[in-house]
Order: sequence, then structure tokens, then C-alpha cells
Amino acid sequence: MNETATNTASEAAAGSEDGGRKPLLVVLDSHGIIFRSYFALRDVLTTRRTGEPVAAVYGYANSLLTVFNELKPTHVVAAWDAPAQTFRKQRDERYKANRETIPDDLPQQIERVRELLAAFRIPLVEKPGYEADDVLGTLACQAVEQGIEVIIVTLDNDIVQLVQPGVRVYMYRPYQRDYVMYDDEAVRERWGFAPPQMVDFKALVGDTSDNIPGVRGIGDKGAKTLIEEWGSVEAMLDHLDEVKPPRAQKALADGADEARLSKELATIVCDIPDVTLDLESAVLSEFDRDTVVELFRQLEFRTLIDRLPASTYVAPSKGAAAEPIAAPLEGTHEVVTTEAGLRQVVEAVRQSGKFGFEIVADDEHPVRAADCLVGVAISPEEGRAWYIPFGHQTAEQAAGQARMDVDGESAAAIEQLPRTTVLEALAPVFTNPDIHRVAHNAKHGLLALAEADEHIDIASIDFDTQVAAYILGDLNISLHRLAFDRLAVELPEPKSFLGTGRKAIPFSQASTAEVGEYAASHAHAVLRLASGLTEELRAGEVESVFREIDLPHVPVLARMEQRGVAIDTSVLQELDVDLQRRIEETEREAYAAVGHEFKLGSPLELSAILFDELQLPRTRKTKTGYTTDANALEPMRHVHPVVDLILQWRELTKIKSTYVDTLPQQINPRTRRIHTIFNQVTAATGRLSSNDPNLQNIPVRTEVGQAVRRAFVARDCGQDPLLLSIDYSQIELRVLAHICGDEELRRAFEERRDIHAATASTVFHVNDDEVTSEMRRRAKVFNFGVLYGLTAFGLSQREGIPRDEAEQFITAYFEAFPSVQAWREQVVAEARDRGYAETLTGRRRYIPDLRSSNRNVRQAAERIAINMPIQGTASDIIKIAMNRIDAEMRPLQAKGMRARMVLQVHDELIWELPRAELDDVRELAHRLMPSLELAVPLDLEDKWGPAWGAFE
Repeated sequence: MNETATNTASEAAAGSEDGGRKPLLVVLDSHGIIFRSYFALRDVLTTRRTGEPVAAVYGYANSLLTVFNELKPTHVVAAWDAPAQTFRKQRDERYKANRETIPDDLPQQIERVRELLAAFRIPLVEKPGYEADDVLGTLACQAVEQGIEVIIVTLDNDIVQLVQPGVRVYMYRPYQRDYVMYDDEAVRERWGFAPPQMVDFKALVGDTSDNIPGVRGIGDKGAKTLIEEWGSVEAMLDHLDEVKPPRAQKALADGADEARLSKELATIVCDIPDVTLDLESAVLSEFDRDTVVELFRQLEFRTLIDRLPASTYVAPSKGAAAEPIAAPLEGTHEVVTTEAGLRQVVEAVRQSGKFGFEIVADDEHPVRAADCLVGVAISPEEGRAWYIPFGHQTAEQAAGQARMDVDGESAAAIEQLPRTTVLEALAPVFTNPDIHRVAHNAKHGLLALAEADEHIDIASIDFDTQVAAYILGDLNISLHRLAFDRLAVELPEPKSFLGTGRKAIPFSQASTAEVGEYAASHAHAVLRLASGLTEELRAGEVESVFREIDLPHVPVLARMEQRGVAIDTSVLQELDVDLQRRIEETEREAYAAVGHEFKLGSPLELSAILFDELQLPRTRKTKTGYTTDANALEPMRHVHPVVDLILQWRELTKIKSTYVDTLPQQINPRTRRIHTIFNQVTAATGRLSSNDPNLQNIPVRTEVGQAVRRAFVARDCGQDPLLLSIDYSQIELRVLAHICGDEELRRAFEERRDIHAATASTVFHVNDDEVTSEMRRRAKVFNFGVLYGLTAFGLSQREGIPRDEAEQFITAYFEAFPSVQAWREQVVAEARDRGYAETLTGRRRYIPDLRSSNRNVRQAAERIAINMPIQGTASDIIKIAMNRIDAEMRPLQAKGMRARMVLQVHDELIWELPRAELDDVRELAHRLMPSLELAVPLDLEDKWGPAWGAFE
């Protein structure tokens, strides 16, 4: 069948040249496509800025484009279900009576699909009293009578009854996620009977989706046998005495009326009165592409735009040419190759008092980028931008030397200025506080320039379009997307001139003209975007978060990345030997526990051993077997010795591959330090993360995790170098106590009690000195679990306790802390009403799924709404503190202070400093880190020592 399907689909697409091509009409079973798309995508797809559900619209649009590009039709018509009751319902009240009520968020999407069809100028045909099946059947039959080839696009196998010479069915298979083309031969191969006999098949077996009864006692196999022998239901009933076997004869005799009714309900009407195929209005190429692109832009279907077919539509003249929806950025973009031109750029910036900029480098890491800068683009005003190249090479130069000389002497083959000349000329405008700097991902550009030239310091940034879009809640914050959405501009993409895959070239080997247009367009775009984004921030009441927290945080993080942290590779070398020994030892013990060798790294092999061979309690079923992930195996540690050994082996191998083997390779050869990248625009709560390397995931409480941390050392900061760590103590629980106002929680913090022991004492009704370690541990689990909406089911899974016991504990917890539960309910209700949850500082997280009709999706959204004010406020407190600390330390550093803030990991700040400055930095930090005034004290914990994992 697959071969047949592939061949027929190819034939439909062949011969697409307009000259000799016959018309091909595609008829869309619209509501089937809409409903399939809705249920497939509803849990994952909403628009970014409005929260509008668009799953069904996206699926329909995607299906349309698949049809356009695979089948290449000349004409398209959409069959539609009219809202009125159909003749089938009048014939039998049971018809489709089992259908659930249409979900609340689907009608608005159906209207959007109507807009989509109107944009494509695809006729929508409906007829009250009839279904879309009847409409498409009528249109298909009329087309065949006119000698026009037809393909019906559907998900419903009822439609194959319409297959005949000139009519094929293109059916989506949701589980295989592909389409199959059915002609007469393919139908017979798939079902074992001719297409028109599908109605006889449905008459016998019924259809649960449409609530067609069929004949009780006859299944698929029996129905096919009867159809093969008799051909139709009518023939069977006319020769009832001859039907075999006796069981089928009796079933037909008892269900004759139901068989006749079922066939009537299953038969598609092909001659609806007053429904006429209008081919002229169905020509696919005559749609307004700009209108479609504008709708896709509104709905944020940017990835679908490149798949649009060609259009011959010409917009009516309105006196002036209509501006295209997405076009190249208009303006003067020049490449500067002379010192006179460079002086002109600098003077233009001084006159303007502002500029957008974009750096170009062959390495995306900002510190490494300093060693391979290619050029800088500057845009001092809307409509004009310059690109100043200084690191381009010919292919021959690149093959003959690793890099060009920094003084530009090797640049003779390419017309460009020396690097030092360019950077020294630009240094004043990058460091002048009276000139406003605008960029996208400014941290990367500021750091790369500061590393590349000693005259350029990491100064403040006046606007960062990436950070602004992140604050506004955009899910896609790429500059390309922002320009497309807000400026209706298509920026050049690097792959268009660098290529892709193995044949891709670096920026330095591309032409200065191509790179220049790319970089200048980006610098120009950020300048244009800044004013509009400012208005959006103001209208969204989040400008203060942007101006006072996140924007000042950009240079703070850049300076931390620039400093980096030193690594003692000898510690890692020793740890590597020890880990390899322990890994091999753990493997031997695991083999002994099972009785033979096996691959510990193979989930399939582990599943077979644990659940088939050892007969351990089975875990959640997956496509490839029973899951063996850590969450599933953790509760089974004590069921069999091999489980604990597997988890140990995984921890050891992960630490070795992720850190011990990798960290030495990430040491920058020039600085001899590791420069992690801090991400401030990824977590929706505002929390920081890091990558390259990711220092957030080094285990804190395990011995092997501490061993890795001992490789992070203080160096090159004066006599007796130290790392100082200051950690917020239980900051999120303190924020919770402040926000919910629970007196018991507040009192525990004010009295400096062990909060988990205090919680256990209150929940279990015992004195503090009677709290057992198990009581405290369980209280700790839920103290933190309450921040993430932990449920009785989650607690029972996590603790390995019966669900009713978990429910009893949760009930006791909220009875002990009633204000916590009241706050949880309040914050969810407010977020549902407003569409977002927010922190104490005003940072917002939009949560459209709070109104989802899907219970699981809605409950997950409620947990997000509970967590956002807590985790988001905690992260804001840390950011504000870092900003204030950096502002106070910089003047001191200018006077000779050696201390530098180097890391932020979760709730911990780390400085590198000489011992002589330890007390000064501790005093400064303790004064500034409690950056928000809460109803409970923000306690801090200090540790210091020569290495991160060797603190006093």
C-alpha cells in the first residue's frame, strides 16, 4: 500500500507546468482537519503575546501548505459543516449523540480558519441540513462530470466510498504522521473491498465516532467476508436464508432494520440541491500573498511563510504601491574601508547621541569572539548604518594562517582597515556615558569588544531589544523574529551567504558586502525597535523591571563572564583516575548482583533485566518498554541491590563526562580561566542559568559533586587568594512567608528557628526537641514542594508513601499554615482573571493555560502561577543585590580593590579576592544583599576558602 500511495502522490504532483497541465481540484474536509489539529496541538500551542489559542489554526494552515506543496493543485475548495441540524439527525436522534460538547476555546479558532481561507481566497462551501462530507461528495462528482481530476483531503475513512476514476482520497494517518493516497487499488488493498462498498461495511460494523449502530454481532472480519460473498447489504438481506455462517444469518435477521438505517446514515449525498462547483473562484494562485503573510504574522506562524506557493494576484491600485508585509530593511547600508569613512561614522554617532550596534565574529562565545572579531556595524540614525570590516580573510589566507595579525598587516588581499585602528576609533563612543548604546544581546557585544581592546570598558547599555522582548513575555526573542513581528521586516540570515552543514564558511571568509548588509541591517533594526519596545514596556507596566533590574544587570553579568573563574586541572586529573576506578568497580558489582555482564548505559537492556529477568515492580510504560529513568528507579533503590548500583554508575559517569573530562577543554588558553555564559533571558521566572559550561547542575550535596567544585579555585587576585561564598538562607520560603502573611511561618523565621523542624513541630503537634529526622525531612520536602504546587500524588510518588498518608500530611500542613493555602488559591484566581502572575517587583509571567479546558494542562498552569511570585521575587532580590554590589565595588576597584564577583549559582554569590579584602567584601555584601524589605529577615550564610568545594 505504501508504494502505491507514494507513486500516486508523486503522479499528482507531476507535470505542474502551467502550459500542459490539466486542472487538479483539491477539496478539503475542513472540520476533520480542524478537530484533529486541535486535539493534537492544544496543550502546546498558543500565541506569544495575547495567549490566543491557535492549535487548530496552525494545524489547518500546516495541512494546507502540505497539500499545496505535495499535490500542487490548480484549484482548492473547502467543504464546511453548516451549524444547522442535518437530515441524518432528523432521521435518527442517536446520530452523533455521543459527541462531546465543543471545547470552549475552539469556536474562535474555527473563525480564524475562516479568516485563513478568506486570505487564500479559497471558497468555503456549506449547506444547511447537510454535512461537509455531502458537500465534498457533491463537488467531487460535479468536477468529475466536467472532466476535472479531484483529490479529497480528509482524516475520515468514510470518504473512500467516493473513490472512482478521477477521484482519489488523500488521508492523514495521525499515528504515522503521514498522508496516504487512496485510489481504487489502494482501497482494495487496505480494506479488501471496492470503494463504494465502504457504506456496506459501515452498515454492518457501525461507526462509534458517529454513533452509527451497525449490526450487533458482526465485526470487521465477518463484515468483509459477507461483502466479498454478497457485495451489498441489500443482497444479503434479499438472500438471508442463504447467508452463512448461521451466526451471521441470525445477526442480520435480528438487525436488518439497523443495517438499512446504518447504510443510509453512512452514505454520502452527491447531489445536494443548490450546491454548484465554481472553478473560477477556486483558482489557487489568485490569492493575496501579503494578506496571508500579515495573518501568519499576527498568529506568529513565521515558519510557515517560506512554504507559501506562488501567487499571480495583483492588488488593486490605490494610487500608491502597497508596502509589502515583510521586506528587506530599507535604508543606506555602507561598508567602511577608509579612515575618512571611519571618522565620518564616529562623527555621525556624536551628532546623533545614540547608536545601534552589532558585532560579527567567527565564535559565538563572547570571550573567544574577541580573538576572532570580523567587524562592527553601527547605526546612528534610522535609515542609515555602516559596517566596518577588519577581520575578513580570503580562503587562501585562512588556509595559510590561523588568524590574521591583529594589526591588520595581513589584510592586503581584502579592502578593510586594521583592527586596532577601528577599535581605537570606536572606543570613545562605546564608553561615553552621554551617548546611548542600543543592541540585541548587548552583553555578548560589550564583552567581546572589551576583551578585544583595552581601551573599551564594559559600560552600561541604554537599551537591549532581547531583554525588552523577554520582559514582555515573547517566547521567540530572536532579532529576526522581533523585526518581522514589529517592523514587518525580513532581516538577512547568515545561512543565506555562509551556507549550511559541512560546506558552511565562517563570517571572516564571506564577502564584506554580504556580511555588511547582514550586520548593518541588524544594527539598524535594533535602533528602530527600541522606541516601539519602550512603548510596549510602558503600556505593559513592566518598564521599571526592565530599567531598574534587568537592563542594569547586563553589564554586571558581562563583567562576571569577563573575569571567569580559575580551574586547577590537577584536581580534575586526580578525580578522573578516581572516578574511572569507581565506575569500573560499580560495573563489577552490578554484574555480580545480576549474575552476568550487561550494558548499564542501555535503557532497553536495563528494562529487560529489571522487569523481565529480575521481575522487579514495573514502572511507567514507554514506546520502547518500561522506563528506567532516575525518577522511576529512585523509589526502588532498596528493592534490589542492582538498582542502587545503576543509579551510582549513572551519577559517576555523568560527572566524569560532563565536568571532569570537559572542563579542561573549556579553559580559555589566553586567560587560563573558564568563562561561563550567564543567561538572563531564558527562565520565565527571571532566574539566571548558565551554560558553556553549565555550573548550575553540579551536584551540591554529593561527595563527587563537592570533589568537582574543589577544582574551582582562587587565583591571580593578590596574596592568599580566596573564594568567598555568600548564600541566601531559604530565600524562597522567606518570600513565601512575606507574601502569604502566615504568622506561624513568620514567627519561625523571626525567631531564627530551624524552619523545617519548626514546620514539623507544628504539623505533627510535637515540641521542637521531639521532632525526629524523618519528621523534619518530610516537612522539608513539603516546605519546598508547596512552592511548586506539590500534590498528594506527587508527594506519595516522591516519598514512596501511600496516597492517603500523603493527603493526611498535606491536610495537616494547611491546617497548621492556613494562610499558605488561602494565598495559593488567591494567587491562582488572580492569575486566571488577569492572565498573568507577577513578582513583588512587578515582573510578569503570562499563563494562558489557566483557562485551558484540559484538566492536566490547567493544573500545570496553576502550579506555575503559585511558583512565579515566589521564585521570581527571589531571583529579583538576587539581581538587585548584584546590581548594587557591582555599582559600589566598581569605584573601589578603580582605586585598587582586587575583589571580583565571579559566579552566581542558584541563591549563592561567589567572589574571588585576597584574604586582606575578606572583611570589607563581607560587610558590603551583608549590607546590600537584603535588597528588598520583607516581613521576615533575609539571613545570609558565609563560607570561604581557597577552592569552591573547600570552604571554611
